[in-house]
Amino acid sequence: MVIDIASFPLLRSTIHLLVASLSLPLPLLSQAPLSPQREFILSTPGLGVANAVIELSGGGFAAVGYADFGRRTGTDVVLVRFDAAGDTLWTRSYGGDREEVGWDVVESPDGGFFLVGYTEAPTEGREDILVLRVDASGEPVWEQTFGEAGRDRAWSATTDGGGGIVIAAESENVERGGRDAYVMRVDGGGEVEWSSRVDAPGDQRVFHVARTDDGAFVVTGTTAAEGETNRDVYVVRLNAEGGVVWTRSFGGEADDVGHGIMALGDGEVLVTGYGASRSAGGSDVYVLRLSASGDLRWWRHDAGPEANRAMMSAPRPGGGYVSVGFNINSTGSDVVVLERDADGSLRTRAVIERAGNDRGVMIVAPRSGGYVVAGTVGGDRLSGRDFAVLWLAGAGASIRQ
Repeated sequence: MVIDIASFPLLRSTIHLLVASLSLPLPLLSQAPLSPQREFILSTPGLGVANAVIELSGGGFAAVGYADFGRRTGTDVVLVRFDAAGDTLWTRSYGGDREEVGWDVVESPDGGFFLVGYTEAPTEGREDILVLRVDASGEPVWEQTFGEAGRDRAWSATTDGGGGIVIAAESENVERGGRDAYVMRVDGGGEVEWSSRVDAPGDQRVFHVARTDDGAFVVTGTTAAEGETNRDVYVVRLNAEGGVVWTRSFGGEADDVGHGIMALGDGEVLVTGYGASRSAGGSDVYVLRLSASGDLRWWRHDAGPEANRAMMSAPRPGGGYVSVGFNINSTGSDVVVLERDADGSLRTRAVIERAGNDRGVMIVAPRSGGYVVAGTVGGDRLSGRDFAVLWLAGAGASIRQ
């Protein structure tokens, strides 16, 4: 079932100018003049999250996530299309008689979109990977589900360079417990071309996938040895046919997570995440740069006064990187944007303070300047939050005063 949100009377979406304060808890950094100038918020009775936002090849943006519209069937996938100025062109939701969750979006060659996530399966206790293809107006073209005996979830997708997508996913191992990580390639018609397990004994998950400049694929997530609870950052490189080229893990005695991966030139990658192995307490932001052969070039970790998590990174205008995530404080959480130089050194840290439990999940740096962040805002630790996309002004050299 597809719903045009504009015609749904119980929902409201707002786009307006926003003035928010920025705090700078690290005194050695310059004040970053990043400020939210525009926001899209889809307010629904239950939890809503925008998990991904992309800039489109012809201009504009698309964001995907999920929202609970107050029906007994739970959440539906939500897709929103914006023009280059951030004005909403349309909003669609996709759902039926079971819970469905959207996690990532990829632009298709015809101007439409692939959406990936997971759905509640007909068998109790199961979930299946959900893949939707929609046209440029958001109308469904086809829907496919993939799954085994347990819970299967897709977290991320990227173009395969040939009209289809490659998906980072996980599968619950009902026989021995834990989860197995795998990567699958789906063509433009929804057929699986290959599926590759990248797991080892224990528990493996992969949360993000990227395509390298030579046509290979890299994923990041977590790995834990059998019987162990603490996780390490997990990175895997696969060739164009899905064969595992190498696997790497990084971490210590505490919990460490790789959440986002970005392909750089010459086969190198940037991993974004968080953990506590290098922290004096709580969790810190991690950024790791690896060579094409998986060797660690550098590992930056940044501590703050609260628990901090970084989720995704993007290329920064003029060089370097920008990451988005959130801190967890006594009253809730706030969106955090970190800008770095090419060597990973921290340039600015901007905290977007507002009431509620706000979290940044993905960030892009559009061609027109500034940043666009997908995430969730409002609510508190107990109540629902809303699907949100924020436009931040300020980018490039001008951010340092």
